[in-house]
Amino acid sequence: MSRSTERAQRAELTISSKRQITLPAAMIRRLEVEPGDKLVARLENGAILLQRRPRSLVEYLDSFPRGVYGRTREEIDAYIAEGRADRHLPGAEARESTNK
Repeated sequence: MSRSTERAQRAELTISSKRQITLPAAMIRRLEVEPGDKLVARLENGAILLQRRPRSLVEYLDSFPRGVYGRTREEIDAYIAEGRADRHLPGAEARESTNK
């Protein structure tokens, strides 16, 4: 592993008196973060994970694996209706009757 790749994957950070951190430039470049972009932070197994928030709905939807919820509109609609029925959400019965 090259030294620059290692710097982009791991760094020791210090929390300031204002409870802020500064991310190393190598990490910022690797995440392709620009000024004004948002990051999403979540706790996972005692670690803080940062992920760049998608800049648009298209970018967000493009991150989903293809075909997971169905390959056609009808398959996706059926998947959604089934999920609603399982949780007894409004609209599940109406969708089921129109699909028959």
